[in-house]
Formats: sequence, C-alpha cells, structure tokens
Amino acid sequence: MVNFFQHIEANIGPIEVLVFNVGGNVRFPVLETTAQKYFKVWEMCALAGFLAGREAARVMLPRGRGTILFTGATASLRGAAGFAAFAGGKAALRALAQSMAREFGPQGLHVAHVIIDGLIDTAFARTNFAQRVDELGPDGILNPDHIAQAYWWLHSQPRDAWTFELDLRPSIERW
Repeated sequence: MVNFFQHIEANIGPIEVLVFNVGGNVRFPVLETTAQKYFKVWEMCALAGFLAGREAARVMLPRGRGTILFTGATASLRGAAGFAAFAGGKAALRALAQSMAREFGPQGLHVAHVIIDGLIDTAFARTNFAQRVDELGPDGILNPDHIAQAYWWLHSQPRDAWTFELDLRPSIERW
C-alpha cells in the first residue's frame, strides 16, 4: 500500500482526500460465524481502513492539510442480530476515525466518519434488489450524487467548524 500512495504522489499529484468505503455487510448468526469469517469482515472494515488512513496521513501531514473520510453504517453505532461481524468491523472503523481525528486534527488533517444508512441507488442495487428499490421509491433510496455532495462539503469545511460524524439516510428510513 505504501508504494501505491507513493506512486500517486509521484505520478498523478498530491493526495488531498482519501475516501475509505468498504461494505462487508454480511449476515451470519453468531453461532454460525467462524473465526475466519469474523476476522475477514473485521480485516476488510477496520484493518484496511487503518492501513489506508495511515498511509494517507503520511503523505498529507507534511503539507499540513488533507481530508480522510471513513464510510460507516448504523452498525458502527449498534449491532443487530445476524450482523455481529459487520458491527464489530464498523465499530472498530469508527473508533479508528475518532482516534485519527483527535491525533491529526491539530496537525491540519480533517478526519470524519460518515454513517450511510439505506440502500444506495446503484446498478447493483437495481439488479439485485429491484423489488425493494421499487417499494422504497425515490425518497427511500440514497442518490450517489447527493452522498458525493455531502463528502465534498466535509472536505470543504473551514478548520474552525469541522464535522466529525455525519449521518446520511433517506427521509423514510427507520432508525
């Protein structure tokens, strides 16, 4: 991963924003969750977030600016039946984001955690959850452009009013 960040910096340009967005939303009852499954979900959500965030911070800190955005889920705040591995991974990612925000904020890096709660309007969702998409209607599914606007807003915030955590959910989402 170090070489990846160095390659971008050397051949493309300075990294100003990192958006870490991994799913890992798998459903397994606790008694059917193997240690390997639990670890794999934690590895995707938390360890990969740590590695990506650490390497982004290494190139951003010398410039005294940059934004690191971690995508979470409601599972970042509370677990649900059948989602122990996902909740464990996303809660760990949120705690990582808090630690990084406190450590790197005074050095000029904006670290934020974004909770996305709801189905996102993608080709995958429309193909695999077509009936659910139709049931929810336009107010019940998250528009990717609107999510992007929220992420851009976080990146554009002045240093005297940084947001750490932002919740994005459709107006009809139950929470």
